[in-house]
Amino acid sequence: METKIMEYILSIAGHKSISRAADELYLTQSALNQQLLKLEKELGAPLFIRTRNHWELTDIGRLYVESAEKIMQIKRQTYKQIEDMAKRWNGTITIGLTPERGIQMFTAIYPKIHAMYPEATFQPLEVSVETQINLLDTHQLDFGFQTIYERKYKHLIYDTIFYEPFYLCVPKSHRLAYQERLTPEEYPVISLGEFKDDLFTLVRKSSTMRVVLDKLFERAGFKPKLLFESISMRTMLQLAKSGECCSVIPRFYASETDDVSYYSLGPEASWELATVHAPNHYINNAARDFISMATHYWKTHLYIE
Repeated sequence: METKIMEYILSIAGHKSISRAADELYLTQSALNQQLLKLEKELGAPLFIRTRNHWELTDIGRLYVESAEKIMQIKRQTYKQIEDMAKRWNGTITIGLTPERGIQMFTAIYPKIHAMYPEATFQPLEVSVETQINLLDTHQLDFGFQTIYERKYKHLIYDTIFYEPFYLCVPKSHRLAYQERLTPEEYPVISLGEFKDDLFTLVRKSSTMRVVLDKLFERAGFKPKLLFESISMRTMLQLAKSGECCSVIPRFYASETDDVSYYSLGPEASWELATVHAPNHYINNAARDFISMATHYWKTHLYIE
């Protein structure tokens, strides 16, 4: 499939500059300009409005670029499927991971997946859900693992791994703490309203989990007094262990300990762990096997070790 001229036009459109596009493509500016002029003559219309330092697409140019992007995507997906059928798994699979738990899973299963596909490169990117969405939309990410409270991006495909509850962590020194060690199935349900006078450490405002927590506190009728906000679930658990504050963390981080009491906050205190990918993005055999291994890992490692 010969698509060089499309790559040239997409590069010019992306940089809005023929000189920067020529540098990226390892061509002289003159050679690239000749290719552009030849295409414009063939089409009978200009694709760009040219200025000295800035090139903008014409209406016809935008139509061409939109179609070219679709064709290039079809080419990429076709080549991936051919590689699968020919058993040549030697490309790069880019995987979106949410902080902390994601990289722990990756390091646990990487030796096995690498042994299965020694010629493939598995590239993890530890980024937020919003960043993953942008990378999926621009075809820079093959798939991602996300913790979400709603499937708000309707153009993407989600596959549930499991639904995970959040637990309230209360220091053993707290007046409402129970002293016996209970299993998660035995954690008592409690109202957040009982803790309106307590100090909390919560995950940062920018996180998906915080959206859920803010709604829970709003329903309980108060805004929590914060010691500080953190990006680390382990840090929040450690502060509760040391008696500094209460916190709320997902089940994965709620390891068994004699230093805190865990409480359930009801069915609304939860989120979904899911794989996410674009609908027109081909998931090859190596990627499917990685997703299967990751799913098995998380279903058998419900808590950090």
